Amino acid sequence: MFQAGNILTAVIWPGVIHEGVVLEELLYVDGDVFLGREYLPHGTVVVAKNGTRLYEVCGVEGELDLGWVKLIGAGTSCPYLPKYKGSDLEGTLWLSDDGNTVLVVSEELWEEHWKEVASFLLSKGFAWCDTWTFQCHEADKYEITLGGDPEFEAVMDGEVFPAYLFPIFGGLKAPIGADGSVAEIRPYPTPSPEQYVKDFLSLVGKVGKEGILLSVKGDVFPLGGHIHVGSYNRYIVDVLKDKVEEFVFVLDDFVGRVLLPTSGKARGECARLGLYELKDYGWEYKTLPSSFYADLEMVRIVYKLVKGLVLTLLRKGNLSYRILDDGRAAREEYYRFLTPQETEYFLSFPQRWVKGEISPFVPVKAAI
Repeated sequence: MFQAGNILTAVIWPGVIHEGVVLEELLYVDGDVFLGREYLPHGTVVVAKNGTRLYEVCGVEGELDLGWVKLIGAGTSCPYLPKYKGSDLEGTLWLSDDGNTVLVVSEELWEEHWKEVASFLLSKGFAWCDTWTFQCHEADKYEITLGGDPEFEAVMDGEVFPAYLFPIFGGLKAPIGADGSVAEIRPYPTPSPEQYVKDFLSLVGKVGKEGILLSVKGDVFPLGGHIHVGSYNRYIVDVLKDKVEEFVFVLDDFVGRVLLPTSGKARGECARLGLYELKDYGWEYKTLPSSFYADLEMVRIVYKLVKGLVLTLLRKGNLSYRILDDGRAAREEYYRFLTPQETEYFLSFPQRWVKGEISPFVPVKAAI
């Protein structure tokens, strides 16, 4: 870590310099692609094979056939989905989602007229690094998986009971499990924050049908909102584990320092920054309380933020950001990973929590 004034830089490894254009991600796609389920960081170039169909495109009504690609629209009111912006270069189109810009280009144009595409990218300022770097890689080279085993107090008829008293909570490996007195919900790891929330809701719905509420208050039992970060790529797993303290340091500044004050009274020494545990798949970030699981939009945002931070460090090897006097990342730094609306929602959570504006129960009725 290097710090100058209130600018902090987390370093994983130094970058490699080549000639060309900065590309955060190069994806080859074919067939049906559902954009609402994909994580496309700012700067992605999507190479579409002939006949590709892009679904869930905001700003398009019905179907738009461009010849080399078909866009299946999601209408005009569709937050969090990439919006069709058109293009002034035949065989390309722009997709934008609150600051995140993606270029979709036909395979023919990409393969046979790369120089024209590169010139087009440079003319649009489609480079976001101090050095001109050409970094193309397979779609899954830096893919990570996100999981979790958030802990809850099991509540029935207004009283907190040890989770092991309820048959629905299995052991340490069960998707709906218990770790002693604490209930745990363990969705299967996925690259998608949205899919994680859906899988979490599916499991929570089964608990709700038993008449059990899941509390995130944590005044009786210590509760953690642990996040698991891993990969199916062994090289990435090695990097995650070798540099775990650098990853955790950044997560503390962006996520931990914000949510830690919402920990329950019973959390004790577990309510601290820098808490993690190495795993075969990578590591488990254990600093966070379970409080944010009372708001499912917060769960999605937190997982989106964690993924963006981890992927940025993996791809670039370092991350510079401005910090406030209390060590938290400055508000504008979040805009690289979240929309302004998501940033406001995330940063305001502790105040809403303290004011009692958020029910301390997971919304199981919504799940059912």
